[in-house]
Amino acid sequence: MNVLAALQQDTSLTPFNIEAVTLKGDVRLIGVVDTQAQKDSAVALARAAKGAHTIHDELTVKGKI
Repeated sequence: MNVLAALQQDTSLTPFNIEAVTLKGDVRLIGVVDTQAQKDSAVALARAAKGAHTIHDELTVKGKI
């Protein structure tokens, strides 16, 4: 499963506009989430996705901007 599909299937993350930009196994996650747990979940899903080698976490937790 690719990164974007994995993020879209997680109901705790669907309210957020998380971008997953991928290029040759490098994944850049960009967006804002409500909690650190949601951020951690998005990063874990990206790491588990087929073909993902390096994760660049640019997610921000709301209120910690």
